[in-house]
Amino acid sequence: MDLLLSGRNDKLLEIDCSGEFSLTFSGESINKKARDLSININTTATLAVALEYKDKNKVTVKVVSDNGELAEVSGPNVKPCFYENGKYQLILEVKDKGSYEVIHMGSNLNNGFQKISNCYIGMIDFSSDIGLSNFIITKDGKDILSIDIEVFPSKIDYQKDYKDIMNEVNDEIYSLAFALMGKTYLETRLVDTNHQTNAEFISILRCIFDDLEKAIKRIIANPKHNVETIESIRRVEKSRVPSRNTISYLRKHSSVLVEHQNGFIKGKGKNYVATRVVDKRKITTIDIYENRFVKYMITSIIKRLNVIVKNIDINMLCNKANNNGNNPDDKVKLHKFLKDKISILEKHLKNGFSNVSNLTGKKTMSLVFQIAPGYREVYKKYIMLSKGLALGDGIYQMTPKKLYLLYEMWCYMKIHHILSDLGYVVEEYGILKYKDNGFYLTLSQDSEAKMIYSNKKNRLELWYNKSYSSQTTNQRPDTVLNIRNLNNKDDNRIYIFDAKYRINVDDKGSIGPVEDDINVMHRYRDAIVSKLNNKVQFKYDTFGAYVMFPYGDEEKFKEHNFYKSIEEVNIGAFPMLPGSTKLITKQLKKIIEQSPLDARNDRVVIDEYDDYGKFKHLNVMLVNVKNKEHLKEYKENLFYHIPIAKLKEVRDSVEYLAFYQSKESFKDGGGIRYFGRIKECKEYKRRECTELKARAGTENDIYIRINLESIEEVDSIVPIQTGTRLVTYTTLYLLKNAENTHELKVGSSLELEVYKILKKVAKEKGVKIKKIDKDKDTKTNKKDKVKEYTIGNVTIEIVDGIMIKVNGDKTDLRTLEEHILNFMVNQ
Repeated sequence: MDLLLSGRNDKLLEIDCSGEFSLTFSGESINKKARDLSININTTATLAVALEYKDKNKVTVKVVSDNGELAEVSGPNVKPCFYENGKYQLILEVKDKGSYEVIHMGSNLNNGFQKISNCYIGMIDFSSDIGLSNFIITKDGKDILSIDIEVFPSKIDYQKDYKDIMNEVNDEIYSLAFALMGKTYLETRLVDTNHQTNAEFISILRCIFDDLEKAIKRIIANPKHNVETIESIRRVEKSRVPSRNTISYLRKHSSVLVEHQNGFIKGKGKNYVATRVVDKRKITTIDIYENRFVKYMITSIIKRLNVIVKNIDINMLCNKANNNGNNPDDKVKLHKFLKDKISILEKHLKNGFSNVSNLTGKKTMSLVFQIAPGYREVYKKYIMLSKGLALGDGIYQMTPKKLYLLYEMWCYMKIHHILSDLGYVVEEYGILKYKDNGFYLTLSQDSEAKMIYSNKKNRLELWYNKSYSSQTTNQRPDTVLNIRNLNNKDDNRIYIFDAKYRINVDDKGSIGPVEDDINVMHRYRDAIVSKLNNKVQFKYDTFGAYVMFPYGDEEKFKEHNFYKSIEEVNIGAFPMLPGSTKLITKQLKKIIEQSPLDARNDRVVIDEYDDYGKFKHLNVMLVNVKNKEHLKEYKENLFYHIPIAKLKEVRDSVEYLAFYQSKESFKDGGGIRYFGRIKECKEYKRRECTELKARAGTENDIYIRINLESIEEVDSIVPIQTGTRLVTYTTLYLLKNAENTHELKVGSSLELEVYKILKKVAKEKGVKIKKIDKDKDTKTNKKDKVKEYTIGNVTIEIVDGIMIKVNGDKTDLRTLEEHILNFMVNQ
């Protein structure tokens, strides 16, 4: 049997039923985490104790008070003393020989209890279950006492954050469901709203009500009907077609037989005639399944509207009592609008469906609702209104009571909301499934669900619980954002966002995530890899990994090491609660809008060779293309040639060749768009080139011909300042990720970070960046030691790849932008 650990063990709740039993809950009266976070302390909890039989006055209830002593209470409001993840000891002391059991949440706890003398002793751990928790004491199989205690969260505010999370989850699911229905059912005019919430249900009602009423009127005017045969007892003279069931009727009702000399019914030597018979007639009826279903749909909509009206009534009364109502005229108008619609629908029910029975059994859609005028339109409107509301009703049943699961769901929904606000349109609603009786959310720990978004540049995939197979163990982060650049197939990035409903308060009072959760982010980054083209080596696919944890003070968390680490190693944490999502919004905007070069530079360098491969391994030769005719021949025939007088030989390190198209010759098509892998190099006389005719006098000039294996396209690299020299060099990494020709010459990660800041300042101030190639440091006469840029009248130098100077003054990355702006202002 588990017992409480050593330490403070207060009596929290004592219930005494004199003469029969007493029940005691013991544990820590103050939750340390809630105390450190200053939440859920100065409030009240609900406690309900009900004796199921005998005299209810025999029960005495005592609850721990602020001074730690038990005090008797009579009402339902008590001090909060039960928290999620808290362990509490239960002692049931019985005073007779009956057979007792303790049942919690429908589960019998006796298997976990130990009986010592006349006491049952056991433990209860609420394990992230919050809200009202029910205990039942039974004696000899009969319930004798019911106890409802309120369990509080220890990491979020129960009255604010929890309710806000619940509401936001519901709002987001409403939004998704209505958007999905819009694509499936709504006319075009109803799909204009990109982001719907609960409040927009009223807007949808306004849009569709006139059409709904027209469809109902059409059904009433021309209802579907069946011809039925009915039988009834009638006098003979009024009968038209006697039924064969008349014989059976007469056998059981001989009193309707009258003796008559011409009677055709004989019995006991006499003749009889019937005065009443079973008459058979055919009638037309509208009491059929389709009309019952229409009646059911109208009735359902009326019920939903009545619920909304009731909520408005309560809200208006509360505002009146508090004398702080907001826009009371709007509420009155909305109330009148809804009441009018209810009245109209009830009128149609009375006039057109009074002879139609209520629908029973399974509600399925027949062919009539797909093709019949009126019925088809009513069913559409019902799907739009009733199904959306049915989804809302089910959310509270579907939402997991486990708070950590609810937090994970909310974090996923919040990231979806942010992506939508950033302008990404949902293409695939992978977290919602539709069945005959409504929409279902597929977010669960054993599923892989995803939403797909797009804009002109990127395609985003937001996964929930995506599983990755590695060479060691499978990895399953909560939320994965996959960014695919539509213009660059090599730009495919993965970012991990892992919701952790855990929080740490250190000895200094600093609030942040649990360190173990940050270590998990490192594990994800190292474990989620894919094979390179050589099928032997692996590459990292994860560019960043972040913990989301329940904390609301974003400004304070900016000073935390686990937030600063994001800038340094792209692993860290973001506080996430309703109203506290600015930091993660900023990060999402940054990583989505980053250029491939900037994104890759944010990743941690594995070793010096990794950085060397990015910026120092000059394996791409950039060459000038004369004109469009030459480019066409080069591409079609997979070659390039250049006079040996201008290029004596191709460097051994060069593996690729990229074509530079000048602005003068190619206008808007200027820049770098094509590159190819070098197959072989050879010398020949200019006249031997059959693809391009030699100019007169150059036939015997010696050229180097470079044959290519293939030619591929690369994202257009924009020319800045003058074009490239006849021949220059860069790395394959820079070629595939650069956005302009300046970035092709970046020599280190530091220089790239400097250039990012220069681009930002240049954009804000409307000035140009100029790069000055300085091949020598005049003091040491060593090459490639200084990289220099000018922006306006400010000169920025990167010395030895480790030092930054602004107009000769030393600075660093954190203060670089400030230094540049200061010099601009002073000048």
